[in-house]
Amino acid sequence: MGVDAWHRWLQSCALFVICAGLCMCTNDPYRKGETQEPTVFKVLGTPTTRLDPTQAYYSHEGAIIDQIYEPPFTYHYLKRPYELIPQTAEEIPQPVYFDNDGNRIEEEDPPADQVARVEYTIRLRKDIRYQDHPCFAKDDAGNPLYRNLELKAIKAYESPNDFPVKGSRNVTAHDYSLQIRRIADPRNTCPIYSTMARYILGMEELNQQITNVLEVERSRRKEEQGSAYNQLQDEKDNPIQIDLMALEFPGCVVLDDYTYKIVLSRKYPQILYWMCMHFFGPAPQEVLDFYNQSAMIERQFNLMRWPIGSGPYYMDYYKPNEKIILSANPNFHESYYPDEKDEDDDPILLKDAGKRLPFITKQVWILEKEGMPAWNKFLQGYYDSSGIDSEVFDKVVVMSDSNDPNLSEEMQQQGIRLITSINTAFYYMKFNMLDDVVGGLDEKHCKLRQALSIAYDANEYLEIFYNGRGVSAQGPLPPGIFGYRKGEEGTNPYTSVWNSITEKHERKPLAEARKLLEEAGYPGGIDTQTGKQLTLYWDTASAGDTGFRAIVDWTRDRFAQLGVNLVQRDMDLSQFRKKQDEGTWQLGASGWLADYPDPENFLFLFYGPNGKVKHDGSNAANYENPEFDELFVKMESMQNGPERQAIIDQLMRIVQHDAPAIWQIYPIGYGLYHEWQTNNKPHHMSYNTIMCHRIDPELRYQRQQEWNKPNYMPLLILLAVIVIGTIPATVLIYRRERGL
Repeated sequence: MGVDAWHRWLQSCALFVICAGLCMCTNDPYRKGETQEPTVFKVLGTPTTRLDPTQAYYSHEGAIIDQIYEPPFTYHYLKRPYELIPQTAEEIPQPVYFDNDGNRIEEEDPPADQVARVEYTIRLRKDIRYQDHPCFAKDDAGNPLYRNLELKAIKAYESPNDFPVKGSRNVTAHDYSLQIRRIADPRNTCPIYSTMARYILGMEELNQQITNVLEVERSRRKEEQGSAYNQLQDEKDNPIQIDLMALEFPGCVVLDDYTYKIVLSRKYPQILYWMCMHFFGPAPQEVLDFYNQSAMIERQFNLMRWPIGSGPYYMDYYKPNEKIILSANPNFHESYYPDEKDEDDDPILLKDAGKRLPFITKQVWILEKEGMPAWNKFLQGYYDSSGIDSEVFDKVVVMSDSNDPNLSEEMQQQGIRLITSINTAFYYMKFNMLDDVVGGLDEKHCKLRQALSIAYDANEYLEIFYNGRGVSAQGPLPPGIFGYRKGEEGTNPYTSVWNSITEKHERKPLAEARKLLEEAGYPGGIDTQTGKQLTLYWDTASAGDTGFRAIVDWTRDRFAQLGVNLVQRDMDLSQFRKKQDEGTWQLGASGWLADYPDPENFLFLFYGPNGKVKHDGSNAANYENPEFDELFVKMESMQNGPERQAIIDQLMRIVQHDAPAIWQIYPIGYGLYHEWQTNNKPHHMSYNTIMCHRIDPELRYQRQQEWNKPNYMPLLILLAVIVIGTIPATVLIYRRERGL
């Protein structure tokens, strides 16, 4: 190789190294210019698996589909307590009551035992349209364009968005009625079916009708296919088609294209809250027919992955193990940022009052399996908001002398804001009330549970495991829910006292717990009947979870101060569930996040007929107190007011005395937001609030450039090494060329 050729080769290598190095010197995970758009970047902690509105129940799935589907009602973004407002409906309907003879009851809030039927008439807006979708595409004759498709025709498509022709239409009352009927379809295993069947007229009968049709068709297919028949595979490849709208169902009556009526078999005001959930959004028959084609099934184009709705966003990109993208729906109806707020809210929250939504045109949800990588990207400005992991809490939050949380100076210098809010949730350690040792409603068993509750110092638990992010729970009703009593008024008199200086509920002294334990028949933790130490068993399915193991160890130490021994029995999930179903356990961890902002949604966890073992219900503690149950039935159908509050107070005193659970904490959510994301107010009842947020992409891009300046030093060192390393070869070739 000549010297000139060698020099050209060196120049090419150097150019390649420089170009490669420049690419490697930036840590920006997004395409060029992407963060300069009104796009929000969020963390997806767990891949979604079910986006069908009839089946989805996990919060991370609701966070996606609640922005696509539109139930008739929703919640005001800024007002607290939470206030119902129309979404696709023209107004919030008033209930119409009827007695056993079919006569209308004129009383505004009649007693539940006088009501035999309740009707809610929902009138829809006429400007609600679905997103553009191929299921609505039609040919020149007005027939569906994409029917009887062959796999080869769509094999190249990555999503329904790739179909060349799309259409749309208005949302109608028929669509809402169809979705309510889908709740009763046993194939959908809807998680709210059992609850809705208690109230919606004829839903159980509809479920049976569908079951009968399925059995007839399965028998026909089995006879036709003989030994080759495999029900699971057969219905996966060729789903049984049922015209749900043709089946008799008095619980949802379509009055005209934009009006339908929900009919209940009993008084139940909470139905309006349920109708804020995606379970009650519209389902067009066209999309069911479109996705039920064999070619679509083969390509996995279905409602589980590609939902369709009329909301502010539509599914643009779906790879749940990588990324989900929601884009603004061009057909989204007129919707405006609220012009009212709470008295204590920052006035800046009304800066965008009256402006049309959504402000954000795209959402990018990126799967992050590990907490620290997501946290580091937030600090670099590549995620717009973040929670706070326990491992970084002390570096982020500084508690004031009055125990109020403040951001560290480093966080403040980055313009990061901290917003806290008490979640409408509570955590508790439940006792199995069917167990001979910890169960029972006699005074001795109640005192045993009260003693253990005192020993379980919730404030210490909060400091150790939650960095103080919570409030000591006094019962099953959290702040923000009607009926909750705060301060001294809400103190559990059997286990706690109110400290007016720290303004906290504190557990009573251990001496009182030891006295209660002695009165329960276990002085010093010794069973007076057997002479042996009292040993309790905590059944868990937490193998490998070191954090939970630490909680168990701490609880064991707390009980040991009373002389009580605690043993953890860890097992696989199937065995754990079996013990729960059979009631063969003693202690267990549990928690509840509100479905809707009503005390019934918390107190029903201790309503006898909801018992897990006897009724397969949500009362996991199997608590059953006739006095509590009678008051609960009276309370659940009442409107909020002084009379309902008085009954809730009684319910709380009963459950506090009986102590079917150790009331642990009401968690406080800590959210961090970069300065370029505004209009932020935590909302624990709805996931469709991102459309109210605003992003300043120019400020974000500016901060990203400031915080992530390319580091050229590694490139310069690499280039120097290459140049120095080539000097001997260059000299050798030079000498050879000249015969030296």
